[in-house]
Amino acid sequence: MKSLLLTLLIGCWTVAAAAPWSEPTEMRAWTAKTGHKLEAKAVQIADGKVQLERADGSKVVVELDKFIDADQAILRKHFDQSGPAAATPPAAPPAAGADAPPAAAAPAAAAPAGTPTAGIAADDLPYPLGQATAEIPCGEAVSYFLYLPKSLRKGVKHPVLFVMGPGGGSAGDADRYRAGAERNHWIIAISKQSRNGFEGSQDAVDAMIQHVTSQLPINKKRMYVTGFSGGSRMAFATAGTHKEIAGVIACGAGGQLGSARQVVYGLDGTNCFNRTDMANCFKGFKSRDNVLRFFPGQHEWAGEELCDDAITHLNGVFLFANRVAYPDDWAAYTAQVGDWVEQSAKTAPLRAYMWSSFLTAHGVKEPKLAALHATLSQSEINKLYEKGLVDVSEFAQKNFGGGGGSQWKADPKVAAACKREAKKFVGTPWEEVLNLMAGDAQKF
Repeated sequence: MKSLLLTLLIGCWTVAAAAPWSEPTEMRAWTAKTGHKLEAKAVQIADGKVQLERADGSKVVVELDKFIDADQAILRKHFDQSGPAAATPPAAPPAAGADAPPAAAAPAAAAPAGTPTAGIAADDLPYPLGQATAEIPCGEAVSYFLYLPKSLRKGVKHPVLFVMGPGGGSAGDADRYRAGAERNHWIIAISKQSRNGFEGSQDAVDAMIQHVTSQLPINKKRMYVTGFSGGSRMAFATAGTHKEIAGVIACGAGGQLGSARQVVYGLDGTNCFNRTDMANCFKGFKSRDNVLRFFPGQHEWAGEELCDDAITHLNGVFLFANRVAYPDDWAAYTAQVGDWVEQSAKTAPLRAYMWSSFLTAHGVKEPKLAALHATLSQSEINKLYEKGLVDVSEFAQKNFGGGGGSQWKADPKVAAACKREAKKFVGTPWEEVLNLMAGDAQKF
């Protein structure tokens, strides 16, 4: 993933060939006003921007005034701005003292390879849009990563999705949620420390929630949680203690909710050892807005497309129920998803029909959407696929639910039922899903 301390401008740095630049600085930790650090050597300054080169040779460009004052002083002193090569008016170096440490100060320990760096303010927010940040401290020895979608709008409070993993979180975990975040204008926050076996996981998540909601324009009625495996269980636990949470995206493990109004979108591999757990979990949920989908796989994260569907579904459920209070958001959502249906009608007709059906069922009567939905409805496969969204979930709850723990060995009667059910969905993805569910669960 590309570095995130500031906007990447690699290849866009142009200077006169004869410019007498100073030698690069030594490798050291530079600090942004946001508090984040980047281990690099400064190569040059031009047009008020500093070109930095990291140990792996990659380059980033940082606006000079985004550094703390002490680092600005070091850079101005090292790159003499008073000569003919200066691209910006010369700045007098500050007097020596505690606020201007010498350039030879001992560098901080290097960040782990591949760690994204901090960003500059963008769109009046303290972090860049469209990029995952470096870890952001939110308490004693706890931190999180943040992804602000490019689609964020000024002057609006946004939904947020808090992410928890079974082995801790990283900036790369934002990737699977990126498409859904952009489509729905959701902020993504990922706990670094929350993980299986860590007694402080709930405290780390609570600290993340508090910090995000205090630092960013968050709509506290539109907060969501998600996770995989033990992270999914932590998401449910968080929904239980934070009853203001609007919904859960559960992947690979179930749990209990804190409020009947909370909506759950479940994702599970066909041969996940927690498939019985997930089926039992959903047997206890009454709302028709809840969704349980199985995908070909074992005990693993769902992919980006399914995460996109989950975010878009939860967002739509909330906005439909609150369309009077959020008329602009509801209008923007229906237009966005309607455009998506139009764009994917030929390339991904199953998914296009699923979403045209969702909007139509929720009272959207836009003429173009209605025409597209009517056209897509002419395909029996499209209609069979949509039917399977409900039927496969109900089938799993009936046949895999009821027992406790994990179903490691496929029950012969259940396996036979899966194969019979698969024959009802020939030509759709559900045929493969049901045939796979006839097999044994993955060994842990």
